[in-house]
Amino acid sequence: MLPVGVLPSASEVTRKRRLNSDYGLSFLLPMNIADYTEKITLKGHVRDEKGQYYFIDSRSRVRDGLKLMAQIDCQHVMLRLADFKMPYESYIEEGFGVNILSLANLITNATGGKFLFVIDNTFELQDIKDFGRGNALQALQFIIKKYSCEMIPNNFVIHLKQQVGADTGMQYRFKKNIISNSFKDDARTLVTRMYSQMKDGLSFIGLTASNLTAEEYALLNAIPGAIVGGVIKVNYLISPYASHWANSTNAYYDGEIINQDIEDPLELLEATRKALKEQEVPIIDVTIDAADLHKIDGTEPQPDMGDTVMCIDPDMEMNMISARVIELTEYPYEMDKHTSVSLANFMLRDEMDIIADLDKSKRVVDNLLSGAKIRTTVFEDFAKLAIYDINNSKTEVKYDERGIVLQDKTNAQNQVVLSSNGLYLTTNGGASARAAITANGIVAEVIVGILGDFVKLRANQIVVGDAGETIGDGLLSSGASWNQKTTLLLSTGIYTGTLTTNQLIAGSAKISSALIDSIKANQIDVTGGKIIASQIDATNLQVVAANVTGKLVASQIDAKDLHVSSANIDGTITADTVKSTWVYAGTLTAQQINAVNGIVLGANASINWASVTAPSYTQINGTKPPSNADNTTDSIGASRLTKITSTGVYTGTVDAYQVNTVGLAAEKIYQAGSPSNYAVIGGSYGNLSLNYFGGEFFRIDNDISGVDLMWQSGISFLRVTSSNPYPGRAAKPKGVWDFTDATVYAGSIPINAIYNLQTQLNALITRLEYLENNAFILSYRNGGNIVFNSKNIAGKDSTSVLD
Repeated sequence: MLPVGVLPSASEVTRKRRLNSDYGLSFLLPMNIADYTEKITLKGHVRDEKGQYYFIDSRSRVRDGLKLMAQIDCQHVMLRLADFKMPYESYIEEGFGVNILSLANLITNATGGKFLFVIDNTFELQDIKDFGRGNALQALQFIIKKYSCEMIPNNFVIHLKQQVGADTGMQYRFKKNIISNSFKDDARTLVTRMYSQMKDGLSFIGLTASNLTAEEYALLNAIPGAIVGGVIKVNYLISPYASHWANSTNAYYDGEIINQDIEDPLELLEATRKALKEQEVPIIDVTIDAADLHKIDGTEPQPDMGDTVMCIDPDMEMNMISARVIELTEYPYEMDKHTSVSLANFMLRDEMDIIADLDKSKRVVDNLLSGAKIRTTVFEDFAKLAIYDINNSKTEVKYDERGIVLQDKTNAQNQVVLSSNGLYLTTNGGASARAAITANGIVAEVIVGILGDFVKLRANQIVVGDAGETIGDGLLSSGASWNQKTTLLLSTGIYTGTLTTNQLIAGSAKISSALIDSIKANQIDVTGGKIIASQIDATNLQVVAANVTGKLVASQIDAKDLHVSSANIDGTITADTVKSTWVYAGTLTAQQINAVNGIVLGANASINWASVTAPSYTQINGTKPPSNADNTTDSIGASRLTKITSTGVYTGTVDAYQVNTVGLAAEKIYQAGSPSNYAVIGGSYGNLSLNYFGGEFFRIDNDISGVDLMWQSGISFLRVTSSNPYPGRAAKPKGVWDFTDATVYAGSIPINAIYNLQTQLNALITRLEYLENNAFILSYRNGGNIVFNSKNIAGKDSTSVLD
């Protein structure tokens, strides 16, 4: 791949990586530039700042007026393994003791040598079954699961490790680099006692206890019978956290692993130990939006895939929690956007794991098989049971032209005959049938027992007595204790259970309680009662006075007085009066709507705020403002709502492209995209405080008599004052001023403007005059003497000359 140029116009560059899963890159690009038309093609490639290549998978185009933008979605080149089918000759139906490198080389060969694998750690040999069915990416996923390894791609070179990432000492700490976070712990899969089985249902029972660790031995030895004579007598291990999670109901939380590929008890013991370690603590899932301090300070650590980090946020119950980075969403070219990190103490499930779950049903068969061979112990049990049952049934089961015949051992005339057409019972060796079951129904002299609700009885005559009695009026009218399972016909009416009919026509119907699909009647009298229904459908419902509870659906409702206590009404309501405790609606169209006291809606709408009862916070559908919003006690309804008055608008966060105002009052002003960076205006006389990551770095402090400029420690370094001795024009430096890296320019600085400078200069002049008067600069001979002159005094000194 030859480079063709950079994309300086790309924006919103987002990279998302997930451990042992997909790596993606997306960005926005204007469509009306050459970079888009010349460099962006489907299945083309882009490279990020880490040198990793991504192929362009899709382009989404959006028009916003004259603005044309395209979102480019890319995937890491590693995922192109899915484009290579594993060849038939690479398929492994079954293999024993296979090295991980051997399988990796098969994937390399399938890609024509394009993808290479580096095995960075030592992995144990594994027994392989059904490898190479599918594409190369599925084969890689097979390796990762079988050898419990993790992978990290470097373009076309894929590294396989026991664990990727490192522990660099990185911490996510509140008030340092945590902007927002969420924390979940889950104990639904917690296990404190792990059972295990291997091939043929065997276990590690019988191993010497010396194979246990000191901790495992102590926990098992405390259980009577678990270790006898230095030999393990149970097929489970106990977690050291068992006592911590125990309660009055559960002394242990049990789990089990079954692995038919293991034949060595020591290997099973190690697998049990590993499985228990993974499940003996609750699953944690942490998501953190963290400040990317490494973007402004190169010495700060940068999180990478698989790294172990420490989470510290006591308020969120994260007290020194150690977890691994399993997902990263990064914005590598955005200074105002920060990385979102997902942490966990376990491997989260991805799409490949979910697909693999669809294959769970195969495990029932797999547990009967070992290396594609039937487990001998299971097969032998099946065979023994089958032989036993066949031997015991030889005197009862016969086969002839009729089908399968079940013959009574004591009386050969009593038979049950089963054929493809049905089943019949005979007491004369098959000459005739006493009872039969066929596709047409049941034929029997007597049916004894209770017929279920599913039975349909068809007969010209029903005999209910041993003497051949039929159902007559005398029998029916004598049913005084009607139990809702029989229809009772009396002169006063019909008493029955469920009445199913296409049409019920009645001049006057009185129904105390009924489930009715459709009613047509001249009059329905519900005087003194009410109609309760989840839904009433009517083309034209005319109501003089009614209370309706439920859902009323009608094209038109004409009502003189309709009282709705709780209902959803679809259609048109025409009424003199509609009374309701509350109306929930979309658009209301009316000449006038009289609402609560103080509110009149219509052509001349008005609101009298003094008469309006403020709604509670829960009555308003919205998102509450942040805690730094204006919380005046007279805000409408609650202290976290938006209030609009003649003096202004009081609310939380206002998002706008432009705010025009004559006077803007604010307590805090936040940096866009960085909520921990803000300026605070406050104090008694209007101070200004600049804060970085929640901490004060600089302050302009006003105390009326003067203004101090202060560093984050609270120590002033400059004060401007209007007090004496220099009213209105004094600036007083404070502390230590270092002019090492400064050059001071001044046209003229009066000597008396510099404190004590005149005194120091006078002393210096006096000293210089003394030196000029006493320093000898000339000597000459005068008779028998040598005479010395200073700069200012001739003949200052002399001495005699010795000949």
